[in-house]
Amino acid sequence: MHDRSTPLTFTHTLSPRFRDLDPYNHVNNAVYFTYLEEARIAFITQLGLRGLFTRQQSTVIARAELDYRAPAFLGDVLDITVTVGEVRNSSYELLYRITRRQDSALIATGKTVQVCFNFELNAPTRLPESWRAILRGEIPAPAQHAP
Repeated sequence: MHDRSTPLTFTHTLSPRFRDLDPYNHVNNAVYFTYLEEARIAFITQLGLRGLFTRQQSTVIARAELDYRAPAFLGDVLDITVTVGEVRNSSYELLYRITRRQDSALIATGKTVQVCFNFELNAPTRLPESWRAILRGEIPAPAQHAP
């Protein structure tokens, strides 16, 4: 069981691609949202949440924010640390910290808010209690089976 006083944390590592660069040879500001998306998907997959998504219970992004601290360049190795923030009735926060592995420089910090969504009703819905418990680290996700 996970210690509830310590939020769940996950680190995803990637390296910028040439196509991620802008004319100034650093990673374009818009690309960082793709980096957050990659880290978020890896995290929720590792937690087992992604395997629980259905048309009646999935998530959509309601908010995404990013504060830029330093540029990243081709050849950098970036560690994107994802931490579970506040878990609410129908949403949860993920907090991000992007650092350059070579010198531990802080590149950016960010936050996304995921809302539980029913695509059949086209409306938000309450987070299942089991998802809330997984996000709080109280229980592991159920074992997933390949389709």
